[in-house]
Amino acid sequence: MTGIAGIAREVERRTGIKTTARDVENILSCLQRGSHFWEVVYLSQKPFNMVAETVGVLIKEGFLENKGNGVLNFTKAGKEFVEMYRIYPKRHYACPHCERRGLDLSEFTELIKRFEQETKDRPEAIIDYDQGYVTSKTVISRIALMAERGDLEGKKLLVLGDDDLVSLAAGLSELPQEVVVLEIDDRIINYINKKAVQLELPVKAYKYDFRQSLPKEFVKAFDTFTTDPPETIEALEVVMKRGLAGLKGEGCAGYFGITKAESSFGKWREFQRMLLNKFDVAITDIIEDFNHYVNWDYLLESIRDDYSFVQVKPELNWYRSSMFRIETVSGFSGVENTPQDCELYLDNEALIYKPVSLTK
Repeated sequence: MTGIAGIAREVERRTGIKTTARDVENILSCLQRGSHFWEVVYLSQKPFNMVAETVGVLIKEGFLENKGNGVLNFTKAGKEFVEMYRIYPKRHYACPHCERRGLDLSEFTELIKRFEQETKDRPEAIIDYDQGYVTSKTVISRIALMAERGDLEGKKLLVLGDDDLVSLAAGLSELPQEVVVLEIDDRIINYINKKAVQLELPVKAYKYDFRQSLPKEFVKAFDTFTTDPPETIEALEVVMKRGLAGLKGEGCAGYFGITKAESSFGKWREFQRMLLNKFDVAITDIIEDFNHYVNWDYLLESIRDDYSFVQVKPELNWYRSSMFRIETVSGFSGVENTPQDCELYLDNEALIYKPVSLTK
């Protein structure tokens, strides 16, 4: 194998994900800062499968050694390799207070406490719907962001899928006029409706599958939508259609998170083209690392088991996403709202996908 470029070609062959020499350099840089596999996935901001295969190739080439428990160390040959290519340790200067969100949550301290207290008995994430919910601080940060942008107070909010329970946090904030949740998981629907009645919140959840048309009573009925969409291109398109179909008109907003662990920049580019070319919206914000996810119980059961360094329980909230805000602009008159059969969860960048090209 010939240097960095050769490693990149081999990783691309194994994963089917476009991989450049710069991607490999980035992962090598992160390996010099953090020795634990899951920390490297977070620091590199590259698709999970790309990182796993790069580490696998580096071990095979004798540049890394797997010390167990997810710990990866450079060999003598590996140290010489990164020195030869002048690859330096990853720099990381994220603000420890706002965690890169740029928000002051001091006014929301009591809301965070109450949300955590009221949702202690929440349903756990399950693999059936590719679930994984965010931290309480993330949920309240979403509320703060929508409120700061003028998209929540006195407004009608549509929540598409809500294992994060953003709807209940919004209700507890006493800011929105109404919150409607469209969710496929009966456990979450029943939980939200039960809590809403108990706490006298203006929140109502209904059973819904993204692939169905948005119900007529919800078309052009909301000021704002928020969602945490699956990340196949097909799923991103259909979820955006449902959210935008629910908005009243121009000047309304949508919020959603997109990861780098399951979406390469190639996919980001394709998705952003879709937003700008298919829909009359502007991308007003992309806030990196905004959404921090709690490590879900079924993670190690659902992902690849061909590398022992992957099959180690993460010690940090490594799975994160960037928060997008879009706003409808002049000329927006709604979007197509027809049933659409599509693959919601699986592509070659998905966590639960096992690459088929792993011939050694």
